[in-house]
Amino acid sequence: MTAKDEEYELEQPARNSLKTEETTSSGRYKEREDYLEVIDIIGALMQNKDFPLKNKSTLIISKILSFLNKETSRDKNFTEAWLIKGTVLYKTGKYNGAIDAFDDALESMRKEISEEELDYREKNIGINYKYALKFKAFALCKLGRYKEAIDTLNEASNAFPEDSEIQDNKNMLHTLEKKKLIKGMGSPDSGLKNSRSPSKNTAFFDLDKYEESLKEFNKILESNPKDAETWGNKGFAFYMLGRYEEALSALNRSLEIEPKNADFWSFKGSALYKLARPEEALKAFDKALQKNPNIFEAWYNKGAILFELGRYKQALFAVENALRINTEDINALNLKNSTLDKLEKDKE
Repeated sequence: MTAKDEEYELEQPARNSLKTEETTSSGRYKEREDYLEVIDIIGALMQNKDFPLKNKSTLIISKILSFLNKETSRDKNFTEAWLIKGTVLYKTGKYNGAIDAFDDALESMRKEISEEELDYREKNIGINYKYALKFKAFALCKLGRYKEAIDTLNEASNAFPEDSEIQDNKNMLHTLEKKKLIKGMGSPDSGLKNSRSPSKNTAFFDLDKYEESLKEFNKILESNPKDAETWGNKGFAFYMLGRYEEALSALNRSLEIEPKNADFWSFKGSALYKLARPEEALKAFDKALQKNPNIFEAWYNKGAILFELGRYKQALFAVENALRINTEDINALNLKNSTLDKLEKDKE
């Protein structure tokens, strides 16, 4: 995660001395074992941002966050602790908390930069700065706050103009902002019943990009046909091209391999809706939300479909959950108001 991991590596107690030390109770021994696991996980996250947390217990995750909270309480400018905290919160679906942690990391790094020299690329903190901005943008995206996510990536691209990955992420977010899967394509006011292909306003460059992406995904799958992530990304590319049957097929392959991926369940729900299969779409969104209850798009899209089906009480519950995640989303606010109007008319 850092340019000089060895400088920031947390000092770990000797495992052997702890294991051989006589303990007075099994509870104390378990506490030490948990502590060692926490240290090991934090060390792994410092070395590899992609280290998985999905198999870790809620208790262990809580202990990791408690450990990091103590570190940041002692030193508000402990950048690496803020970064790891943000990463843990992001990986466990707590996106608002992740944004706050990455903001604290960015603030601590900005304090290290003098007013005279703002060239982040020349600083050792450059890698961490880019990481914090990128994952803050991803967390904002998860909450459906695309404009803020794009603004965050703009800051990153201004600091690191040579980084093509940042530009690719910006292009993807611009596309998502235009489409928002179901959201924005149809709302209670614009007629959600109409299924539409990708917007004509989408640049041909974007469509060409997805066609090229499909070729790359096919190459990857030739060598590794069980790559769930690539199958899911292939499904997303098909979706953005308006090829919904193919999108559904690819997403099904992905979920056969990795059924716990909440995002791909949510994409599957969107594809099913586009194929005029709303009840199946609802089941897919429910699957997504069982695995991660903090996906804004899944709650919103579920609410929009329920509204279309005339199930207004259920729609209200869903959209209120969407607003719990993002209180300012204009489409969700409009959907809630439309739903309340329908419920009021039903009383008359």
